[in-house]
Amino acid sequence: MSRSKAAACLGACLVMALVLGGCLGPVPPVEQYLRVTADGAGCGGASPDAANASAQPVAFVPLKALDNLDRPAVLVADGSVLTPSLRWYWEGSPQSVMTAVLTRMVNCQPGVAGVLEYRPRVAHQAVLTGSVTAFNVQRQGTLRFVAGIRLDVWTRDSKTLVASREFAAQADMAGETAAAVAQAASEAAAAVASAACAWLSPTTGGALARAFAESGR
Repeated sequence: MSRSKAAACLGACLVMALVLGGCLGPVPPVEQYLRVTADGAGCGGASPDAANASAQPVAFVPLKALDNLDRPAVLVADGSVLTPSLRWYWEGSPQSVMTAVLTRMVNCQPGVAGVLEYRPRVAHQAVLTGSVTAFNVQRQGTLRFVAGIRLDVWTRDSKTLVASREFAAQADMAGETAAAVAQAASEAAAAVASAACAWLSPTTGGALARAFAESGR
């Protein structure tokens, strides 16, 4: 065998040995994309009060997220320190997930003719804005998922703030697995949206009722 062929063979053997021995670095974790389903959040279609003449349309400016939450990776906290997962990612950003869940639930409220993304020239009687304040796994204490939002309600011209409130919820996790994270996130998101809707309720004097009244003056 010539020297060049022997050297090539030896080089190939060394590379193979490095690969088999893991010397070229650890194999990266398999990425998984998690979906927040929030089962039971919403009525599964158009607003049931869409045909009600007294119901009013609501415009929703998509929620924003705090800088440390605005990322696709699932965030895991041990106390106050948030660390992005290297294997779990959301199918949508935390703010888009919470916007979708809240939109579905507000759309089902009696007295709401429908929820649409905010457009200045599209008719509406109230405007919702806000931000996601928590959306992460928490290891400290009981293993759980924590979700939170701040919600602001404005008159239709977005000039008068009618009401503002923060909402938070948590759901226990059976273990630190992809399925457990997705399930707990869905439960926490639905609980946050449900509490927000009770506060917004147009038919029981909630924040939307006040916004409708202010906008109608």
